[in-house]
Amino acid sequence: MRRTNRGFTLIEILIVVAIIGIIITIGYPSLTEYVNKGRRAEVAGLLSEQAQILERSYSLNNAYSAAGLSDGNEFYKITPTIEAQKFLLIAERRAGKAMAADKCGNFRISNTGVRDMVNAKAGLVAKDCWGR
Repeated sequence: MRRTNRGFTLIEILIVVAIIGIIITIGYPSLTEYVNKGRRAEVAGLLSEQAQILERSYSLNNAYSAAGLSDGNEFYKITPTIEAQKFLLIAERRAGKAMAADKCGNFRISNTGVRDMVNAKAGLVAKDCWGR
């Protein structure tokens, strides 16, 4: 009777570990960028929503009011600068959070509808971070 060993050899296990390492090395940056893109879309939507609240206030009272505005989300803090006839909303990245070093920097929207970024990586335009 001949005895056969069943199982994996050390070489086979090392090959599998190497393949998994390569897949993770390639896939992780793509996954991270995909998640960050979703977080950017969330804050862009939140800023647009806040701007609509301010415009509604202006339509009713002929002046902008901070009543009903949110202070942001887990990753961005929204700071309003409001005067009677104009406003500027800035979404600043929260220190120590996942988006703190994001390439798009801080988001801004004004009463004129101008959307841009502050402290963004060189070469980026608003369309790159705000979406369409």
